[in-house]
Amino acid sequence: MKILIVDDSDVVRTVVRQALTLGGYNDVVEAKDGVEALEAARASPKAFGLFVLDVNMPRMDGITLVGELRTLGTQSPIIMLTTETEKSKMVRAKELGATGWIIKPFNAEKFLDVVRMFVRS
Repeated sequence: MKILIVDDSDVVRTVVRQALTLGGYNDVVEAKDGVEALEAARASPKAFGLFVLDVNMPRMDGITLVGELRTLGTQSPIIMLTTETEKSKMVRAKELGATGWIIKPFNAEKFLDVVRMFVRS
């Protein structure tokens, strides 16, 4: 299963990739913002079995990206991994189709528990 990690921080993308690798998820693609992620998803809308998105990014934020991904027809889980704790943003992301919300910094094992909850590998 292919996973798309979207975060403007190189460090966060690396940490998320390492956590996923520890969990046995090795087919991981990275994007540095929502525009880059949307291009990857449009190229192959059904390719990704999971999306892990930051909220606050340049060019296109993660909440907007959730809506764009859902318009492509993907039903894959979307986990928001962010420092953002504003309730209205959580509600909006869920309305658009986000399936989970994890606050950074995160514990790798708890993150993997959430991934496993949404994905059957």
